[in-house]
Amino acid sequence: MSKIIDAHAHVFTNQCQLAPNPRHRPDYEAPLSTYLDLLDRWGIAQGVLVQPSFLGTHNDYLMDCLRRHPKRLKGVVVLDPHVADMTLDEMEALGIQGIRLNWIGRSADELQSPEWSALLSRLELRSWHVEIQAEGSTLLAILDLLANRDLDLVIDHFGRPQANAWRDPVIERICSRSVGQRYWVKCSAPYRSHSNGLDDVSKRLLAELGPHRLMWGSDWPWTEHEHLYSFEKAFHDIEKWIPAADLALVMNETSQRFYGFNV
Repeated sequence: MSKIIDAHAHVFTNQCQLAPNPRHRPDYEAPLSTYLDLLDRWGIAQGVLVQPSFLGTHNDYLMDCLRRHPKRLKGVVVLDPHVADMTLDEMEALGIQGIRLNWIGRSADELQSPEWSALLSRLELRSWHVEIQAEGSTLLAILDLLANRDLDLVIDHFGRPQANAWRDPVIERICSRSVGQRYWVKCSAPYRSHSNGLDDVSKRLLAELGPHRLMWGSDWPWTEHEHLYSFEKAFHDIEKWIPAADLALVMNETSQRFYGFNV
């Protein structure tokens, strides 16, 4: 297999500034040094650091990690819609070309504000992508709002389906042939899904989108589910979800192209 890329992980320390009123707050640290040690131990060449919900728009630590390891790491940030163009320039210079919408427990209507509309337009001009952490009707509403935007959309954690592949409306939307080419899906974090049919979900995604639209992520350090998961289980799951013939695409080549990693 080609070198493995972990397309979804989080790092944080006790010195990181928290978002106001976070949904949860880990009582431990997940520093970059520990993550890099784990990558080495498991033979993972490169990783994508995704800003966790509890840090909000305080991306300082993530950006510092990218400065220190520009060849090994890429990043996805969380932004305030009023973010300055100068800040976006700085992020882009570090290899950041995407934002994450952490929209669990929030209304999609917030994204209809003039401020968010303006930011999305700026992201279109920069060819940035939007990664979406949402589920159910909220995720569907966000996809509706972004339908006419010239933006690549990355769906976190299989879209957190609530039923099996043929009954879940999120999976149905992602697999719609009329719009499917806009979506990339992260095969990750089964514990964040309400479906017990991720084997079927992955089969349908492979059939409708193809392995060149799927990416594997560990979701380390598995916040709120630390006792349930591990790198060993993450590898076991992806090998169960994806046939051996497609693993190199899902675990390396798709992420390499999408995030612009050098070979």
